[in-house]
Amino acid sequence: MNFAVLLAPMVEPSEAARGLKALREEGGLSMRQAADALGMSLTGYQHYEDRFKKPFLPVDLMRRVAGLLAERGIEPARVLALAGTTPELVGIEPVPATAGIARPQRAAPAAGMPPTVAFDRTRRLPVYGSAQAGPDGQRIEFDPVEWIDRPDGLREVNGAFAMYVVNDSMEPKYEQGDMLYVHPTRPPRRLSHVVIVKNDGTALVKRLVRAEVDAYVVRQYNPACEYAIPRAEVQALYLVLGSMDGR
Repeated sequence: MNFAVLLAPMVEPSEAARGLKALREEGGLSMRQAADALGMSLTGYQHYEDRFKKPFLPVDLMRRVAGLLAERGIEPARVLALAGTTPELVGIEPVPATAGIARPQRAAPAAGMPPTVAFDRTRRLPVYGSAQAGPDGQRIEFDPVEWIDRPDGLREVNGAFAMYVVNDSMEPKYEQGDMLYVHPTRPPRRLSHVVIVKNDGTALVKRLVRAEVDAYVVRQYNPACEYAIPRAEVQALYLVLGSMDGR
């Protein structure tokens, strides 16, 4: 007796997904290199090349890909066509005449650092995901979970981002669900509120009391206390420029 084995047909990725793969390969990047340069996980990026079924790729993702591939001589218009839009519509400045010359690859952002895109002068601000990580800390993933309108103070700031508060250590100043607007390069002053990213990936929202030679002395409100964080444990220190009430 013969048995017919029925196999479910494999669903192919969309033309846009195949186009993204082709442009990435044209730019001489591996999938891992592209994911790292965009500040994404490999599986997160791979989804858009191998498993994405919709006719157009997300605009915000392709805006970032356009910046990456422009450094390798690929016109942003070709990239953004995969999202059904154009550079003019998403606020990308015209590509200079020398853009057709391949440039050295930009180093991938260090772990715990927000990815920087050369043309990031748009109206949208990335919001990075975070999760509870202990009584007074949270883990922050530098992979946007959404995009929002920029506040005026971050209108032209490259690398700026927002994040949600997910613990109660800074109540009543910042409550769970509040959104923080973060400036990536402005030096915090004494008594500024800051986001401290530690080497283990934990992000702490605190008030900076003072910076010492080998430590940052910080304050939290709930429960109220001050303590020192060794500089050797700190990967990055960012200024909180403002917040939005999450209620």
